[in-house]
Amino acid sequence: MLGPSLKPEHRTEVRPVIERRKDKRIAEENRVVIESSPPGAPDSCLAINAFTRDLSLTGARIWTDLLFPLNSKLYLTLYLSRSRQIVRIRGTVKWEKECDGGLYEIGVQFQKGIPDTLIALVSHLYGREEAIPTEVSRGRVS
Repeated sequence: MLGPSLKPEHRTEVRPVIERRKDKRIAEENRVVIESSPPGAPDSCLAINAFTRDLSLTGARIWTDLLFPLNSKLYLTLYLSRSRQIVRIRGTVKWEKECDGGLYEIGVQFQKGIPDTLIALVSHLYGREEAIPTEVSRGRVS
């Protein structure tokens, strides 16, 4: 017999993704060097090459071949290819995820209160070229 089915339809509710971030993320790949002290060895320092997957004024999503535990304190050197700037900033690992091929994805929240670094990131992310220094380092402009 043809006609409407008497079985109740199973509908999947589609919910929009709610963005909790305050700042716009820009998807772009930039080289980043991550410096961190391994647990139990505060006097030694690892330097790991990695890449950003996206970047905002408050943080970055980074691909790396080394897993950094949650709440790890990192010192990042971002090589911003589009604006040809080098930005050095401290950050904290807020989330981590294992990916295929031995890679990891980590979410790093930048330390607040570094005005020169924020100016360099604004310039890079939003295209402003108003006398922004080419390198920003720990409050010193080179």
